[in-house]
Amino acid sequence: MQAFEPKPFRKILKFQILCKKREMIDLGMKYGLTDQRTIQCSQQLDYLLNLYSKENKLEPTG
Repeated sequence: MQAFEPKPFRKILKFQILCKKREMIDLGMKYGLTDQRTIQCSQQLDYLLNLYSKENKLEPTG
């Protein structure tokens, strides 16, 4: 039995999420959590997380 390999899109998306999280943390530390740059980055991260969630819901089980 082979180990499950996520689809390439999901792998890329997971990497983008990780990078965006790091960027948001850096912005928050540098400019504060209420700065527009941090908020915009947080919204971009939300978008990526929603895409990832939708992609996982579409994956057939079994």
